[in-house]
Amino acid sequence: MKERLLGFLFCGALVAVAVNLAADKIHAWLFADSLWFQTRWYIPFLIVPAACLLALAWSFGFFRPAGPRWADAAALLATALLLYLTLGAGYSCWHYCF
Repeated sequence: MKERLLGFLFCGALVAVAVNLAADKIHAWLFADSLWFQTRWYIPFLIVPAACLLALAWSFGFFRPAGPRWADAAALLATALLLYLTLGAGYSCWHYCF
């Protein structure tokens, strides 16, 4: 399970960065002036990456009934850490914080 967790961390970092870059490119290309997108920033920058990371964790064998619970907790902690590290202050505050 430790090997799966390390593999999940590596692939999860790549997935989180790729999803964030794709969401940012789509935002700049299609929705640069959209207030709807700016008020609902959490959908492409929190919900979509979290869903992708949880699906990746499930494909690595986490969250199965026969699996160890400590590994599931570690995968959830890694998912939260990856989301926190890839989010950045600019997305959560937009132009109101700085």
